[in-house]
Amino acid sequence: MHVERVADDRYGRETVVEFPIVMTARCESTSVTESYLAVADFSGGVANTGKIGRHFGPLADHADTTLVCLDPDEGVEGITYRPVPTFGFRPLGLLVLFAVALVEAARNDYDGVLSISLVPYGCFALAIGRLHGLPVHLGIIGADLDVHAHARYGSVVRLLLGRFDAISVPGTDHGRQLERLGVPSERIAVLTNAIDVDTYRPADDVPTEYDCVWVGRFTAEKDPLLFVEALAALDRQGKSLRAVMLGSGPLLRAVKDRVRERGLEEQVELPGWVDEPVEYYRCSRLFVLTSERDALPLTMLEAMATGLACVVPDVGNIDTVVTDGENGVIVDTRDAASFAAEIQWLRTDDDRYERIATNAPATGSRFSYERATDDWK
Repeated sequence: MHVERVADDRYGRETVVEFPIVMTARCESTSVTESYLAVADFSGGVANTGKIGRHFGPLADHADTTLVCLDPDEGVEGITYRPVPTFGFRPLGLLVLFAVALVEAARNDYDGVLSISLVPYGCFALAIGRLHGLPVHLGIIGADLDVHAHARYGSVVRLLLGRFDAISVPGTDHGRQLERLGVPSERIAVLTNAIDVDTYRPADDVPTEYDCVWVGRFTAEKDPLLFVEALAALDRQGKSLRAVMLGSGPLLRAVKDRVRERGLEEQVELPGWVDEPVEYYRCSRLFVLTSERDALPLTMLEAMATGLACVVPDVGNIDTVVTDGENGVIVDTRDAASFAAEIQWLRTDDDRYERIATNAPATGSRFSYERATDDWK
């Protein structure tokens, strides 16, 4: 397997650099199908739906892929699963997952070990790879760099990051952060965050039901309460609007309470988690993201591909995709007043809104499964 790094001025290069991830001598012949062991799980959050397909579906189109996980997604074709029971206690399930992955690597002939998220799956993959003499990949998520690398144990994290043979990032901002942490640039590659561009595309003649849609986990890092406060700020100015918040999580009760306290029950709908939010995108004008930290939000890419004007904070790799005023709006100061001002501006400036909404789908369509498959090759 290899990943091509498309060099640009953010990395100070002007040519396309091939970044080989040399797996083993077995891969020297292109006639031999590559085979990879993936160690990851996405069931610890609100929903697992779609995450396995987005992360490993493009790889499965290119190579034999075996995934050791707690919660398989049988709807994703081309992946062989080694599911692990949790025994009703997730930490125990994770330990068993590690043991099963160790045995799987010993019993079969793999070209490398892949992982998403350093803690714990990247650590598991490193141990497996070193024990069996296999190269190891890590797919970075936001918490790896925004939280773990700067925690009290950050020195250990930086040491571990330097041990991976290849690290994929969703955008160049995380690539620069890894370089500052001492990871050699030749080990870093940008890997497309994939969305289903056939599903997430503009639709004609869909009546608008909502001024704004918010999608995500109801957690502190996604900051749904900030969105509620932005709506409350507009309401106090006599500029009330209709909004829908899709998702669930530990802050759901706090969000419901805040909506009630601000008198927004008639303006804000809370339908819960929705696996495929495309229909909500299509009947909304604006997509709003309020995250305190994020890598490159798939919900934002989906909304852009569907033709929404997006109002987003300047976090993670967002500025590598969104050009302020052209295909989205970047809010410089992440507070309720700033979000309220940008939302209202797009509601009243038709020319600005039309320009952004017209340009957004072309940006979102760049993040197709086909492009992600090419990145894995």
